Order: sequence, then C-alpha cells, then structure tokens
Amino acid sequence: MRLREAILADLPRLSREANDLGRINIQDGTKGGRSGASASRWIAVDGQISDALGFARQVSPAGSRNLIAPNESYLSLLQESIRPARNILHVYNLKGLHELRAAYACERYEQFTQHRAPINGGQCCQLDRNLDREARRQISYELGHGRIDVVVAYIGGRT
Repeated sequence: MRLREAILADLPRLSREANDLGRINIQDGTKGGRSGASASRWIAVDGQISDALGFARQVSPAGSRNLIAPNESYLSLLQESIRPARNILHVYNLKGLHELRAAYACERYEQFTQHRAPINGGQCCQLDRNLDREARRQISYELGHGRIDVVVAYIGGRT
C-alpha cells in the first residue's frame, strides 16, 4: 500500500474482508482518482498482511476507522508522526517509506517466480519470460499501477 492508502484505510472493513474473503480491497486514499468499489484492487491476505492489519487496528486511535484520530488531520499526522519516522529510516540508510514498497515488490517477485528480483541479481527474466511478465503484471496490480512498465522502478528491468 502507499502511505496515504495505509493511513486512510477503513480498518474495520479490511478486517472483515480479510476474515470473510481472505483478501482485502484497497479503496481509500488511492492515487489518480481511483477510489471506491468501482476501482477495486484486491490483495490476497497472507500472514504478513494479516499481522500488519492487526497491528494497524491496535494502534488506530479510539473513535477512528483508520490511523487518523478524530481530532487530527491527515497533514498533522504527516508532520507529527510520519516525518520523524522518515528521519529514523534515514539513520539506517533508507531514503524513505517508498523503499519499503520496493522491498515488498521484490519479495512478491521472489514468491511468484522463485527467483530473486532482477535488481537483486535474479535471472528469471532471462530464464522464463512468461513467468517474469506474469509476476510483473501481478505486482503492478497489487501496487496500484495501471502499467506493467512502472514495476521496473521497484524490481529492476529485463536485461
């Protein structure tokens, strides 16, 4: 999920979907005007996603359906909580939260192909172009991109 999607996510709805369907539909805070049930983006719930959703429910402020307290704004949350978190990432030589999306994309690529992502030295794109293309298509969908070529920025190109 993008940062905005994670902050604005309707946590009770996502929990119901995870429990009832084994997948969640990313609808809130999406990029490019893609929101609501008409622009569904279903993500299968595995152990990591289930744990993350449970943690988000735990830290969600009282009286809120997402990560924003009833008396705060999205902007104030960014300034008071997210900016300091970014500073912590910088201490560990991570440029920002977007690098965590790239790490997720690389993990998903490895799950799909059983090969490391090209950016990490993997060779699947040369060994099985169809499997590589399908993995890129699925990762593009999960990340909320409409184009498969955007995934290159996350997992590397086909060399």
